[in-house]
Amino acid sequence: MRSSQSTKSSGFTLIELLVVIAIIAILAAILFPVFAQAKMAAKKTQDLSNAKQLNLAIQMYGGDYDDTNPFCWGWGGEWMPWHQQVGPYVKSLPLWKSPVDNWDRGTEGSGGVCLPGTKTRGVTYSMAFTWPAFGSATGDWWGPNSEGCQMSATCDSGGASQTNVPAPATTIIIAPRPNWYHQWCQGWATEVFFNYGEFNMKGGGATMFNDGTNYGFCDGHAKYMKKSATLAPQGSQAGTPAPSYWPSGDTNWPWPVGMWDKRQ
Repeated sequence: MRSSQSTKSSGFTLIELLVVIAIIAILAAILFPVFAQAKMAAKKTQDLSNAKQLNLAIQMYGGDYDDTNPFCWGWGGEWMPWHQQVGPYVKSLPLWKSPVDNWDRGTEGSGGVCLPGTKTRGVTYSMAFTWPAFGSATGDWWGPNSEGCQMSATCDSGGASQTNVPAPATTIIIAPRPNWYHQWCQGWATEVFFNYGEFNMKGGGATMFNDGTNYGFCDGHAKYMKKSATLAPQGSQAGTPAPSYWPSGDTNWPWPVGMWDKRQ
């Protein structure tokens, strides 16, 4: 008499497959945000390195140009943006664009120093200098006596003295200004200030990394900070009354303006 032997299938059941899929989905939901955070942290580190290297280039520029910072718009009557002045000390165009600067610059127009129709090179970083400027006790709105010029470490044709900054470690000289027209071939957007609308908007410089960004300071170092921290009173600023001609509005024009003002 032959004995019959039953066989059993070794495949997964539907329930087992659904459990495996559910586990994979849960793991993906947990890990994907972690991967995204790690990727953003790497970009933040790269951006900080960019700001640091550009800051060192400014220091080197000063060593060759009578201890002065480059003027953000140009020098000696020549319309040459600061990134082109400092460019020979950097020699790496990718450093000028942040890894999170995704603005499309399109092609170069007729107003720049490059050939019209050529693909432009994006520039993210600008120098701290308010424009349009505002007045002073002497009525000077644009020249070296204007409030904006007195506040900034880059000022007037030829730039401001690097040694004429009382607190270089807490005075901002570089901040990001990513937008569609900040380009290598243009002298536009070479300045940045705390109350610029585009600086504070989504995709602007102030909130590039978790509601903060990387700033370069006059002593050559770079640091990540929230914008609110940059506006905290520094040194002798605390308790100093605002000038009578200072614009009104605590939101756009708080007083004092902390690290954006070299007079500390």
